Amino acid sequence: MHRTSRRATAAALLAAGVVAGYLAFLGWDQHKDVDAAGNASGPYQAWQVVGYGVLLAGLAFGAGRRGYPWVATVTISAVLTICFAVDAATDADADGLWPIGAALVAIGSAAGAAGVAAMGAFLRPRRGLQAG
Repeated sequence: MHRTSRRATAAALLAAGVVAGYLAFLGWDQHKDVDAAGNASGPYQAWQVVGYGVLLAGLAFGAGRRGYPWVATVTISAVLTICFAVDAATDADADGLWPIGAALVAIGSAAGAAGVAAMGAFLRPRRGLQAG
């Protein structure tokens, strides 16, 4: 398979994983939780965010280990930002600040994906090295 088509395949698989993970962990939870004192939190619980973060880290690490750290960085951050932006912009209770949140998601996810993908690339087995 040609290198460009491998990159495209990697990007498509990563995008599918990011979207599926978003829907599984975050996309279904749209309501804020209100406690007895009237304080609102959420809509996400800590386990949802941690679970999705672990999934994204695994995707970035795996792509980096396979030699696609830049594909992982760009794809994960772009697709996650799009998922967040669509979700936040279409929220009935939106306050109009979703573009700021989307920018923060883009920056944070790019930095996180780049770091984890770089670790995967660094730990990638080197060809031509023999133990001995």
